[in-house]
Amino acid sequence: MENKKLSRRNFLAGLGVSAGALGLSAITSSCAKPSTQKAIDLNHGNDQELFPIYDGSKYIKKDFSHLTKNTELGLSAENINHHLGLYNKYVDKVNKSEAMMASGEIDEFAMKNLAFSLNGMALHDIYFANMSTDKSKMSQALSKAISETFGSYEAYMKNLTEQAMKVKGWSMTGINLLNGKIFNYAEDTHSSNFPIYFMPIMVLDVYDHAWVKQFGADDAAKAQYIEIFKKIINWDLVSRRFDAITMIF
Repeated sequence: MENKKLSRRNFLAGLGVSAGALGLSAITSSCAKPSTQKAIDLNHGNDQELFPIYDGSKYIKKDFSHLTKNTELGLSAENINHHLGLYNKYVDKVNKSEAMMASGEIDEFAMKNLAFSLNGMALHDIYFANMSTDKSKMSQALSKAISETFGSYEAYMKNLTEQAMKVKGWSMTGINLLNGKIFNYAEDTHSSNFPIYFMPIMVLDVYDHAWVKQFGADDAAKAQYIEIFKKIINWDLVSRRFDAITMIF
């Protein structure tokens, strides 16, 4: 079959609602009949850093242990190790819940974790992949998209930072697939108030477990953590995510 670029209209028509808004996998059905729908391929070439990996029948735990060995990162090995433990639990829970729901085993665990742990796994995956001490540069295309919404990089980062200080969960940069524009979105939890047709390209975790153990529990400590994170964003990787998503337009 001839490979064709996925159109925005066809993508949106097939995407469905919030379970598909992250573009991670075909929506799991509780019906016994197997689905022939395939996962939406958002990998840019063979780049598996961009988004979570679904292989066969489960999501794969990525190895982010290199972050614990990077003394220039500004985040302690103890802090990151604790955080990675939470990420691994989310992967286990979403795999369990998808298998349960697909076999018709619907209970409180499966219903909660189908969305909550899927988003928890996905957002942590993007967050950890964001971080690097290697030199990186935002692409011209991404810079232009940010400027079209916020006017400047400085205004964009101010928006992201102020938003992060106001919420207890996530401050995320992503593309609204309905209008193609870059926005920052705020989340207090993984799966409440989550915008439909939103694809994240950069994620900042501001849950207590991301910073309190190392920096303290007050606003000054949170601001210190955010400033450190802003210096270690891998803009090359974020730009590749942006490219992969905008291929559908």
